Amino acid sequence: MVIAVKKEDLIKEAYRFGYFVGYKGHTEWVSWIAGKKREIYRQAEELGIYKEVKIAYEKGLQDGKERRMKEVAQGLEKLEDEILPEKPKVENVEEKEEIEIEFSRFSKTPKIVEPPEILELIKALEEPKMLTLPKMLGKEE
Repeated sequence: MVIAVKKEDLIKEAYRFGYFVGYKGHTEWVSWIAGKKREIYRQAEELGIYKEVKIAYEKGLQDGKERRMKEVAQGLEKLEDEILPEKPKVENVEEKEEIEIEFSRFSKTPKIVEPPEILELIKALEEPKMLTLPKMLGKEE
């Protein structure tokens, strides 16, 4: 059960990170972004869900880009200050840390809602109910 939750969380993280990269217009080959993506994919390989995580990341990337383009085209792009809480004033913070903080804040906003395709990927990880013992044969609690 713990592994299933970890798999679900990793798929969500991949989608949200892809969405962040696409929406913010970051370049994927920038060192921090490339490293984060590599780490997500490495964890996915360990859990045996590389394909699902890759699909989630790419869907997030596409959805983020589409939303940004739609907002730009409509002239409705809001300032970050209207959406996100005020950024803490930190001097001499490296760019990598700034982007990590930005992603952390961004991934917790209501801007990102996993689409049905991502939720279907997560549901595909669940153990089929027909493979479990009937309640009358299972453990009593």
